[in-house]
This record gives sequence, structure tokens and C-alpha cells, in this order.
Amino acid sequence: GLYRLRVPSWDNAAYAAPCEFNCPTGIPTQLRYKYIRNGELDKAIQLELDYTPFPGCVCGSVCPNPCMDACTRGTIDEPIQIGDLGYSSAFAKVEPPKEKTGKKIGIIGGGVAGLSTAWQLARKGHDVTVYDDADSIGGKLEQVIPRGRLSHELLEFELKRIESVGVTFVEGCRVDREKFDKIREASDAVVVATGGTKSRFFPWEGVEHLTMGLEYLKSINRGEHPKTGKKVVVIGAGNSGMDTCRGAYEMGAESVIAVDVQKPAAFEKEIAYFEGLGGKIVWPFFTSKITPEGVYGNDGRFIEADQVIVSIGEEPVLDFLPEDEGIEYFRKSWLVPKKDLSITDGVFTAGDTIKPGRLTDAIGSGRKAAWYVDQYVMGKEYKVFPEKKQVPAERLSKAYFEKCHHCELGDPVSDYKRCVSCGTCRDCKMCLESCPEKAINRIEHEDGTIEYTSDPKRCIGCGICAGVCPCGVWTIKDNPEKIPMYSTGAKA
Repeated sequence: GLYRLRVPSWDNAAYAAPCEFNCPTGIPTQLRYKYIRNGELDKAIQLELDYTPFPGCVCGSVCPNPCMDACTRGTIDEPIQIGDLGYSSAFAKVEPPKEKTGKKIGIIGGGVAGLSTAWQLARKGHDVTVYDDADSIGGKLEQVIPRGRLSHELLEFELKRIESVGVTFVEGCRVDREKFDKIREASDAVVVATGGTKSRFFPWEGVEHLTMGLEYLKSINRGEHPKTGKKVVVIGAGNSGMDTCRGAYEMGAESVIAVDVQKPAAFEKEIAYFEGLGGKIVWPFFTSKITPEGVYGNDGRFIEADQVIVSIGEEPVLDFLPEDEGIEYFRKSWLVPKKDLSITDGVFTAGDTIKPGRLTDAIGSGRKAAWYVDQYVMGKEYKVFPEKKQVPAERLSKAYFEKCHHCELGDPVSDYKRCVSCGTCRDCKMCLESCPEKAINRIEHEDGTIEYTSDPKRCIGCGICAGVCPCGVWTIKDNPEKIPMYSTGAKA
């Protein structure tokens, strides 16, 4: 009781698991596996959709899955199959909101960031309209990523699911300053999520000989057959560069060489696929000049090519925004939003208009934008978007989990058996059974949730509960109460 030197507390889900913390979308995979462990597969599938409208297209198809790179299980044997688990939510349906708020949100840009924002806001009951200048909504998922990397049928299903919750798509709508003013006037809030729409390049000598990678890939996905040389050099060996290399081979190139100033940043599987086609990557290579005959490096090296395609990233085009409302920019291209992701009164932004990122970054940015837009249109008190700290590795007891060999791995859903459930109680009852004073109580609430408590009248502060917890849920701290000592002869 009062004389304990230390006091335990059951801090369930107070920390983010490494997978959740390192997922820019913020998906709590450990919670999904908790539901599966409890036999609630449908709940686990729907939980993913609370965070992303693209569990199949992004999580299960084109995401590099930084969650898996951070997975605690990877330090024991192999990471949990999180990407494939995401795909299990790909074709799930979602009920539209039962109540509407009457608030109208205009979103400029039908790419991943804009659609993520639209998804979150529509599910809160707002009327959301997405405007995009392309003939088909979907941004880079639709226009740029090769069909060989992403199923078009899957993309179309996930886009229809976004529409099913009340989002309206307006395609082929070029937003200039006049159109922007009209959208703003007709909306309670506007979100600018146009992404990177112009290929970046440096002022090399001979830039007039370059083919812009973004437009090249868009042309391929439109079903066209863009002009392609026999010997192609692609400047840039990131994922967009690998997509461009793949596209060049599909369009008939006989040889493709990718050059980069640094070690290729593309996913290993994309590099392996490109090299499997016969492609070659040269790095470090600092481009200095482009000619009709090829590319020169600043060290004098020359690579022969009859076409040079640049694919080192994109920057936004934001000429439709007003000039006189204090909107801030970084390098005259990217927006610098305030803490609530607004750029001026009632106008917010998300995704690659702030800084270049991965598709999962765009989804997470859309979630944050929706959080603040909802507060703005509903007149709610400002609250910072909730984010947790990562559970410290030393809190986890990995020794309780046996090593599993690759041949024994099952399907992603059954991986709940291997998930450490970092930071989230797995209801294993180890604390309950290990407490020498029987001070731990397990409470099962009417809604099915579980809670563990420690009886202060029984607890001696030994810390065994924190020591045996495999998930790092129990915390043992010094007793904050002042301990009264026995009298030493002084008068009370």
C-alpha cells in the first residue's frame, strides 16, 4: 500500500508499436492483430479502412512498407507480413455515414493526398467534391505507376469505394485562379492537394534534349506509345526512375541505363526487376551535359543514348492560388502551411504540395489535413493531431517469442501468432499469474474490452508485472506519495 517504493500502471496503447510509429499513414497493425487474435477479423479489416482508402493499391501493392522495416519481429526472425495483411482489406465495403453535417469541402487534386483527405472528411458526414484536371481520378496511381506494378481493376474498385461514402469526382476540370475563387466561394473549406505535376531537372547544358519522365509515364498509362529511343538513359534511380526504365523497355527500347548521383533509392524488388530486363544502373554519376548523342558526366564519362529521360522527382504548379493573402512558399514551389495545415483562411493543403514524399506519406498527410479541416468547418476547439511516441525497445520482452523458420510462416492473417503486440495488451495473463501478492485484477467490460488493474492494498511494488509483460504495457515508477516514517521520539 502506502509504503511501496514503486507503483505499477497498466499503460495499454499509450505508446505506438514500431510498425505504427514508422507508418506515415499511422495504421496500428498491432491492434489489427489483436482483433484477429480475438476472432474479430471483420473488425480488423474495417480498422485499416479507418486510416486509408487504399489498403490494396498502396499498403498491399506499391508501398515500401516501412512498418515492416521497423517490425520488432524482424529482430527475432522475419517481420510480420503487414503489407499482405493490408491487402486483405482491399475489396471490403464501407457503409456511408448515417448523418450529414451540411458542410461542403472542395478538394483540388484527385491524387492520393486529396483522396485520403476526401475519404476522411466524407466519412465524418461532410459533402466532399474532388476536382482534377485529368480525365480519370487517381493521380499517380492512375497516371504514372505502371499497370504491371498496380492492378487497374483494384484501383477502380478502391476509387468506387471512395465515391460510395459520398465523395463526388469532377474530372477534366482545370483549376485556374477564377475557378479556384468559385470553388472557394461555394465551399466551407478548400484543400489544395495537387501534388507534384512538373518534372524537376537541373540547369544542365542541353536540357532541351530531355524527355520529361512524368509526362512520358502518363502517356504510357493513357495507352499511347510515346516516342522511345533504342538506347535510353534515365537520369534518376529512385522508384519513379525505375518506373520510367520499365516503361522504356515496354515501349521498345533495346537498352536502358539509369544514372544517379547516389546509391539507388528505389525498392530492391524494383531494381531487381529492372536488372532482370537487362537494365544497368551507374552511380555515382553527376550529369553535366546532354546531347543528341548521349549524356556526359562531370568526370568526363560519356554514355551513348538516342533519348535521355529525366526522372528525379516533381514539383507542384500552384499558379491558381491568390497572391495577396500571405501564402508562404519554400523555394517558390512548395507551400509552407501553418500548424493546422492551413495556408490562408479556410484553405488547407496536404501531400506533395508541402514536400515530396511516398504515397503512404500522402495518405498520412491527408488524414492530418482532414483532422484540421473538420475542426475548422465545425467550429471545434483547436486540438493538435494526436501522435504517440514509439514504445521503447527495452520495455519489450522478446525472449517470450520463439524463433520461427521461414518455411513455417503461414498466411498474413495467421501472423497474429508471431506478432509481439508491442505496446498493446495481448491479454496473455502473464502478469495476472506472476504477481506474488495476487494484486493484479483482470476486468472484462460489457463492450468486450479488457482492462488490468493493480490493487494498491495488495501491491508491494516489486515490478514483476512490468518485468514479465512481453508487450511493454506495464510501467513501474517511483511512488509519488510521500511515505510517512515512524516516530523517532519527536512529538506528533
